[in-house]
Amino acid sequence: MIRICLPWPENHIAEALQPYAELWQFDVRTTAEGYWLLPEYMYAKHGIQVEREDSHWCFFREADATTWEDFLLMHLTHHLAAERGLQLEYRSASRTRFLSASPESFATFESYVNKVLEKDAGLVRDMKRNWLYAHRTRYNR
Repeated sequence: MIRICLPWPENHIAEALQPYAELWQFDVRTTAEGYWLLPEYMYAKHGIQVEREDSHWCFFREADATTWEDFLLMHLTHHLAAERGLQLEYRSASRTRFLSASPESFATFESYVNKVLEKDAGLVRDMKRNWLYAHRTRYNR
């Protein structure tokens, strides 16, 4: 599972998440590990986990999350990183990659879909686009 981490010296990130919660209509719930971001019922299967690791806040979602949860994960991490001038750390079991934030690529669900499909063309692109839109909600699985 890939975790997207932001170097964040403060122990709390909820205040920075709140404007996004209001904009995209999700709840920010406190957990023992950090926070649980839960979109409205139709768009959430598991939500997004936010946990404290060293001096970083790490965001991740389950493998079978809705594409709406994936969009929110990308939107939040890229926008928070851009606001603070941070690099994103993509952490997997085998390595860490550092990427620059590109909030314009994840500004809307449509821009997220275009980013996901940027290397595809024709019928394959159309089929994948339909799949991404169909799997925004929990009941189209």
